[in-house]
Amino acid sequence: MSKEKEKEGRKTNVAQYEERMVDVFEMILYKKLSYTEFRSQAAEMFGITYRQAESLYKDARDRLKERFEQQREEILSEQLGRLYDLLYRCREAGNRRVEAEVLRDLSKIYG
Repeated sequence: MSKEKEKEGRKTNVAQYEERMVDVFEMILYKKLSYTEFRSQAAEMFGITYRQAESLYKDARDRLKERFEQQREEILSEQLGRLYDLLYRCREAGNRRVEAEVLRDLSKIYG
């Protein structure tokens, strides 16, 4: 067996995988490749099979979803804090109209 053949079958380590993920994110987010375009370009770029490229794509999408969920939770928490602060200030100032609007907004958020 030649050394080239041996290298093709070798698994990537964690550091190599994370380096690839940077390129994968770039391909998905900035180049806006479709699933099939990504699969073929990633397979060629990294010297892997289509199935392995599909796994990279799925992992990248899962990571992006997770980051988006975390960001969404932080934004929601921040906005709720602002609304409760506004509610407190309205009650202190006796501004019933704005207080009612804030309470309506809070009830929409909580369902």
